[in-house]
Formats: sequence, structure tokens, C-alpha cells
Amino acid sequence: MSPQLVLVRDGLEGAVPWVTQVLRDAGMKVDVVSSAELDAHRPADAVLMKFRERNPVDTCWHLHRLGHRSVVAVSGAASSRECIQLLNAGADYYLDAWMPAAELAARVRVVLRFSGWLERHPAPAARITPRSAPAQ
Repeated sequence: MSPQLVLVRDGLEGAVPWVTQVLRDAGMKVDVVSSAELDAHRPADAVLMKFRERNPVDTCWHLHRLGHRSVVAVSGAASSRECIQLLNAGADYYLDAWMPAAELAARVRVVLRFSGWLERHPAPAARITPRSAPAQ
């Protein structure tokens, strides 16, 4: 079964046709939606979006709670500062929409592999043990 991606067109209008074609040529299923349609969309393996005026922390947590496996921040003009901010805010990955086609497809596959790995290897439950009182 091919990976299911959701590409949010808001803020990426110029890049959407190209990104969509590159990912479909790489064997991925891509649904293009507006941010207004995103909440109603079925959970996907990855959501690719430009954050624009959205609060990145709230947006990432909201999308994960809706069942989307990964959230990929996409920019039309990547900057290190923006990349760091969005990754620290909860994005699972960061892409420049205008990178070479083969690299774009390869980087999306990385996200899909990683999210699949996490599903097969859940983090162990943390055990909290009380600290013993210091000897007197």
C-alpha cells in the first residue's frame, strides 16, 4: 500500500503542483487540501504544510491527536532559524519545497520510515521510582 500524504496548499500555492507530482511519481498518494479542510481529513502517514501564522506547537500536537503520524514543515525559502524554530516546536521534519525532485522524495521517505519504525518500536514506559531518603 502506498504511503498516504496530505499536502496543505495554504502558503505553498506555487509549489503545490510540483511537489504533488514529484511525490506521486515516487509512488506516494497525495491529497491536497486547504487548512480549513485539514481537520476533517482522515489521518495520514504525514502532513506536509507551511505553518504561516499558525502556532507551531499547538498545530503539531493537534495534528498528532487527530491521528496523523508525522508533521512535516515545508518552506519555499528555507532558513536555519525557521527550521530550528519549527523542529523545536514539534514538527517531525523540515523540507524546502524547491529542493531537487529526487532529494524531496528521498527525504519524505525518511520521514515515513522513521514514523513506521516508531510504530513498531514504541518507547518503553517510564518507570518512576521513589528516591530513597539520604542516610543520616
